[in-house]
Amino acid sequence: MYEKILVATDFSKYAEKIIDCIGEIPGVKEVVLLHVLSKDPLARVWSPGDEIKDAEEKMKIQKKALQDANLSVRIRAEIAEGIPEYQVIKRVAGEENVSLVVMGARGRSIWQGLLLGSVSSGYLNHGDRDLLIMRYKTLGSADKEWMEKFCSHMFKKVLAPTDFSDAGNAAISRIKMDKLTDEVLLLNVVAKGENRAHVELAMNSAREKLEAMKADLQKSGIAAKTIAVSAMKEEARTYGTGGMVKVNTAPLASIGGIVNDILDVAENEDVSLIALGSRGKGWLDEATIGSVASDVARMGPRPVLIVRSKK
Repeated sequence: MYEKILVATDFSKYAEKIIDCIGEIPGVKEVVLLHVLSKDPLARVWSPGDEIKDAEEKMKIQKKALQDANLSVRIRAEIAEGIPEYQVIKRVAGEENVSLVVMGARGRSIWQGLLLGSVSSGYLNHGDRDLLIMRYKTLGSADKEWMEKFCSHMFKKVLAPTDFSDAGNAAISRIKMDKLTDEVLLLNVVAKGENRAHVELAMNSAREKLEAMKADLQKSGIAAKTIAVSAMKEEARTYGTGGMVKVNTAPLASIGGIVNDILDVAENEDVSLIALGSRGKGWLDEATIGSVASDVARMGPRPVLIVRSKK
């Protein structure tokens, strides 16, 4: 369970919503509230003392809200001078020995292309603790229902994509060990195959592996559903000289194709959270688990849990 977590706050409306959602994280008992101050690059002189006091006062309000939910809370205001903010978050997460870091992902509306903030992106790529990225649409009255939907049932139905590598299975192992949810959707995107027959064999193998994982989860009291899809599209290639011969082939899928399939399944199945491993090679030699997880976190309109693989 994620008993002790770190929440990075910037006092935006996104951060306020994250505070409201903390109680949805399974097993949470302690919260470290962290605000990182950084110098404006255009400022000639910087005296952060007043900013620190102001941040602490704001965090006291957030602390009270969390304490009212029976959580133990510590507040910290830290300075990032000459280093990226995510490095401060990483240091504090280690000092506090938290098991999960929670951050917001601020970007444009979900249909206009999502951007992961630089701080969230930095910690995603360089952090060493599990990371929960909260994603919301651009704030406004029309978005309130969407935001509350994910918050109130964030771990209700979890999509867990895997390529069957140790890193790819890290999120599924965490879900099973801590019983983070009662319902899991296991997904494999087939990304390799020399031709249609090989792709179908790979799909059948994926289904068998997913069914075995499903049975294992069910023994732990977690309901599971399985889906295997292919990210590959056949393309025609020509060979020879003079009279060209067209040969239909099934090339390797691109990283984008894998990510798009994951996001499509997430939308079609209306999942509340996407959980992935973070390291290791799997789908393709050039498509590590980390690159797929990064793109899902950047583009996905739903909360994303990144589970750090130890291998």
